[in-house]
Amino acid sequence: MYLARDLELGVFRAVKELPISSRREARLLRLLEHPLFPKMIDYVEREQFCYIVMEYIRGKSLEQYIQTGNVFSIEQILHTGEAILQALEYLHSRKPAIFYGDLKPSNLMLTDQGRLYMVDFGSAVFSYSALYKETKGTRGYAAPEQMQGSISEESDFFALGKTLERLCGKRKLLYLLKCPQLGLFIMKCCQPEAEKRWKSASEARKELQKIHPLHITLKSVLIPLSAALTAVVIALSVGFGEQKLPELSQSLTMVTAEYFRMEYRSGSEIMKKKINDRIENKLQKLQKVYQAAEEQIRILELLAWNGELADRADRAELYYRQLLTYEPEYTRGYLEYGMFLCRQARYQESRAVYRQWKSRGQEKNLKISDEMSAAWKQWQKETGITLGRKKTSFMDDESGHFSKYSKCSRSCI
Repeated sequence: MYLARDLELGVFRAVKELPISSRREARLLRLLEHPLFPKMIDYVEREQFCYIVMEYIRGKSLEQYIQTGNVFSIEQILHTGEAILQALEYLHSRKPAIFYGDLKPSNLMLTDQGRLYMVDFGSAVFSYSALYKETKGTRGYAAPEQMQGSISEESDFFALGKTLERLCGKRKLLYLLKCPQLGLFIMKCCQPEAEKRWKSASEARKELQKIHPLHITLKSVLIPLSAALTAVVIALSVGFGEQKLPELSQSLTMVTAEYFRMEYRSGSEIMKKKINDRIENKLQKLQKVYQAAEEQIRILELLAWNGELADRADRAELYYRQLLTYEPEYTRGYLEYGMFLCRQARYQESRAVYRQWKSRGQEKNLKISDEMSAAWKQWQKETGITLGRKKTSFMDDESGHFSKYSKCSRSCI
């Protein structure tokens, strides 16, 4: 890709150089006219290369924003998803239909004025040529069938789900708590079987428009622990089939699929507990197979969450304790265990867990990541506010211990 200046008009243009055999992208761009696509200005063939002259998009890709530490809000993610679906609806409605084929944050450009563009149509194909020998798309975003040489509109939805997940970044667990419907939407996009994804871009867009973040506190979200919400929490913690641990992710997906069975979603409490017990048994078996530290941590987290779902606090606490015993330097483990104790109204014990982490943190120089900072502050708030309601608590101590605690908490958080 080159940046060139139009000597007649005095404006900059983007020039893409391709082998002459890849002129298909130019054919596609000539047929497209949509606000999210850069305009094709000219096309030139010279010897073994062709040159596509396009409107120059001054800005950065969403991937560049992510790499530089930018955090997208839930509203921005929903807005981006809706804009992409509008573009996909346009492409899929062409005669013949066009499949984009390479949706990912690095192919989404955001101008300085905040306008979004989809760029790079090198992997796009017409529906009548949706079977090809060479693999197109980007690993990690391309659908399973696409990596095997076929593509459909459902393949674009898979890449959309992966893209939205990437935009959630390190805050995806927090975002899920505030907006569980977004997690369910992404999960449907990322189903391994194409027939289980959205049937059309218009259908997906209508569902996305219904999603609104929940403006509620962390405590009010976690206490009910509804089945649908927790199922998505588990799926997101696994990472929607991250390439990092493909075997474990696949096994966990099969286990957590139990939460989506009709018996669980609309069955009796007895049936739900039976399913929770079955899930616990399956996860315990996985513990014996996957021995890597990161694998053990993930499984123990799921076991603890499953215990809470089953309303078995004793089982949940057992697994939280095992988690910290197995990895005493796992900062998020202290946070999750501390918040669990808050949900059980065991605030003094929650503070003890905090002090345990503080002692370990000073010894091992443990840090709180940006992903956890908001939840960590919420943990402190939960214990502090609740203690403030009790006259017998040390917050009412006239000796000044409360002010000392607040100062310490602020410095630690």
